[in-house]
Amino acid sequence: MSTSIKATESSERISSLDFLRGIAILGILFINIENFAYPDPWSPWKFGFEGTIDYSTRFWVYFLSQGKFYTMFALLFGVGFYIFLERLEKKQLGLKAMDIYARRLLWLFIIGVIHSYFIWTGDVLYHYAICGFLLFPFRSFKTKSLLFVIAFLSLLQLAKSYDQTMKRKGWQDNYTKAINLPEDQRSNDDIKNINFWKNQTKKKDPDTSKVEANKSTYLIGLKETYKNSSAHKGLVYYQGLLFPSLIAMILGIIFYRSGIFQNYQVWKYYWLISLVILGVGLIINYLRYYHWTYEYFEPVTNIWKGWLFTFPKELLGVGFILIFNGLFQKFLRSSKITLISKVGRTALTNYILQNTLLGLIFYGYGLSLFNQFSRFELLGLVVIIWIIQLTLSWLWLRKFQQGPLEWLWRKLTYSSFKHMN
Repeated sequence: MSTSIKATESSERISSLDFLRGIAILGILFINIENFAYPDPWSPWKFGFEGTIDYSTRFWVYFLSQGKFYTMFALLFGVGFYIFLERLEKKQLGLKAMDIYARRLLWLFIIGVIHSYFIWTGDVLYHYAICGFLLFPFRSFKTKSLLFVIAFLSLLQLAKSYDQTMKRKGWQDNYTKAINLPEDQRSNDDIKNINFWKNQTKKKDPDTSKVEANKSTYLIGLKETYKNSSAHKGLVYYQGLLFPSLIAMILGIIFYRSGIFQNYQVWKYYWLISLVILGVGLIINYLRYYHWTYEYFEPVTNIWKGWLFTFPKELLGVGFILIFNGLFQKFLRSSKITLISKVGRTALTNYILQNTLLGLIFYGYGLSLFNQFSRFELLGLVVIIWIIQLTLSWLWLRKFQQGPLEWLWRKLTYSSFKHMN
């Protein structure tokens, strides 16, 4: 007796998850575009600041989007992981289900590495693949046990934040001690401590210099990428993101088990819970990114403030998931805005397409517009790329059931399992 294994039919898809993936894909562009556009995208004062409006633009972009859509992706990846294994289990495949799941993650890892080396070093797919392998044992955990795992991982993050804050506090104490000494009694170490802390707390003048586009040719770009990428060095995941990623993914499992993606009303106080999480997330993110944008020259040396700033993007990302999920199910399911869901259905293709377009716009082998736009002007490019992705996704799904890279990923995953006894 043979068992036929095939990919999930479109009729089996959970529509709210496609919508949320679409939101995440479109939203992450706000931050990813800066990685292509500027030599130092994370700086609150370097590059892209040509006027006051650019500082305001950076604040609002980081306040509402930095890390939040990554958190949404990670949470939805956890949901997808659980659904995938759940459906394989229903087919009663036994150990073959593990083979299929492992192959799915292996090909995701390979796609991510290819993307990292040939398109953009900031790829997150191979990091997700590693997290997917780590997630496997948690599938059989009870929800209460998963909450304990989240609590443990959160404590590790708080401990890391504590260490970083105390390190900065040590720098400040060394400065205070040295600056209070008479100048003729200061050692070389004292002078270094004074200069170091002054540099840390100095407000910088905006850097508006123009920089020559990197990756002047595609071949040179490949050489640069090889130097900056890390998979061939054995660094196959982002260390600083591992625990936050796992927290979000495990939370996705818990949310899916609760049933809110099929019917948000299974939570008695869904809107109250969602609004509280969103509200608290907005407040903490406002404080965090106001400090990062306008008070970056005042290092955080207070333990409580350091802890407050530990999970801002994760908290608001969860708030976005809950609010958008509820709004979609209550108001948007039958509206034209579900065009966003088509972007979500082709999330893998759109993620890589998005970065391919950015490379062609900013790198030297394309239009060579590297560091030519202010931060406010980048918003116009974001809208243009959105329109391109929405249009292409709509046109593609009129003729095909899934995106081209989704088709390839599934083809590679299932190719050895078509006919099994």
